Amino acid sequence: MANRAAHLFRRAEEMADKPAIIFGQESLTFGELASRVRAMAAALANLGIGKGARVGIYLPSSPDIVVVQQALFVLGATVTPLNVMYRTGEIAHAIACCELHFILTDDALGAPIACEAERLDCRAFSIDDEVLQALNKLNAPGQPAEVSPADPAMLLLTSATTGKAKGVILSAANLAANYDATPNWLGLSSEDTILCALPLYNTFGLNQGINAMLVTGATMILLPRFDVEQVIAAISHHACTFLPAVPTMLQRIFDHPEASDGSLRSLRRIMTGGAPVPGALLARILEKAPEVEVLTGYGLTEATALVTLAKVELGQDGELLHGRTIGRVLDGMRLAIRDDRGQDCAAGYSGEIVVQGPNVMQGYHKAPDDTASVLRDGWLHTGDIGYLDADGYAFIVDRKKDVIIRGGQNIYPIEIEDVLYRCSNVAEAAVIAGDDEDLGEVPVAFVAPTAGCRIDTNELAECCRAELAHYKRPAAIHVLDELPKGPTGKILRRALREMAL
Repeated sequence: MANRAAHLFRRAEEMADKPAIIFGQESLTFGELASRVRAMAAALANLGIGKGARVGIYLPSSPDIVVVQQALFVLGATVTPLNVMYRTGEIAHAIACCELHFILTDDALGAPIACEAERLDCRAFSIDDEVLQALNKLNAPGQPAEVSPADPAMLLLTSATTGKAKGVILSAANLAANYDATPNWLGLSSEDTILCALPLYNTFGLNQGINAMLVTGATMILLPRFDVEQVIAAISHHACTFLPAVPTMLQRIFDHPEASDGSLRSLRRIMTGGAPVPGALLARILEKAPEVEVLTGYGLTEATALVTLAKVELGQDGELLHGRTIGRVLDGMRLAIRDDRGQDCAAGYSGEIVVQGPNVMQGYHKAPDDTASVLRDGWLHTGDIGYLDADGYAFIVDRKKDVIIRGGQNIYPIEIEDVLYRCSNVAEAAVIAGDDEDLGEVPVAFVAPTAGCRIDTNELAECCRAELAHYKRPAAIHVLDELPKGPTGKILRRALREMAL
């Protein structure tokens, strides 16, 4: 099987002078990008990184993250992009659960994690320091490592049954089956210009930003972070044709005054996911970018990326055609709805969404029980509840897990609850999803004090600020004398949801 970096080197041969990445004032052609990747691969090899090494990338969105990722692929290493909003404890957990051998970072981000990395027998290198020194002592770079279909290519962090991060093992064959097919499913080509304001540590940005650029030869306009004015300006200036974004990003873009002056008219396709697209938002999108095709889909890291896809359209009555469907299953995969006995549900009846295909992960790294709980009888059990209609369109109606989806970012209540329980005087804690017009959902915390004590919510908020990435911090903290419970003593989250309304 071809090395994952083969796409880049093929583009460098076919279109060496075509811009690959534009990042602010910096522009890299495919030829220049390939040269940087070869040099970086040689430097990383001099630092002891080779085939089979598990390597975390803790870098902000910039061309550097693409160079480092592709260089690691050249060497046959397994790549784990890390969320740059992670705090020290979250980084330590990622190192431990993925058993990372190395972390590549920069001087700005590296200092806080160096001690944790050393404690966990993981070597941290700064691309501004050690890697730069290694670049000055280069041997001639060798050929890309030989890769077999079963070789782990990426180890992406997600949550398993406990809500704690797990490393999802994606093989070279998984990525070839799903990532490499995605541009064709989305109708992308070398003529496209991609605007990527997504983070490059999750599968959405990795697949529809970096990978789509390399597979097709499209140009990627990369932003360091999502900023609505920068997005609109970049689309207008570069005549971007493809925008992958979560609905919250689209809401902010198309509600912005500057979106009304024709600045978005170059867009031809928008791919969204992570939450349903409201009909009112779609109407505004089509008003301001009338030629655009809006696509939505369902995917999960355990299935590499996309599983279903649908074109989102408005009917003559202004309502969404096919309602809030997540689309039909894509070629090469199977999707079924199963009841609690494992039997297929008839059309219109709800059950658990299960997926089968060459895109399904190899398992969770060193977590056999979690792997066995979701990979059963040759199917991936997603934990999502849905149904199929008579035409094969799939719909999600609920989630088995209590995942909170804030603007497309998954938040697991147990992570926040663990922090709250460590705060003084907290006897009980539970976190549920609260509605938010802008973000869709936000975490809302409920706590109860130890008998005879009082809780200072400002202190709890400060604890969360210190230990949690900003998007995980509760939007509100409510103090009750006691949290509602069922007969077995289990906290009733549904009762808390009613209180939050």
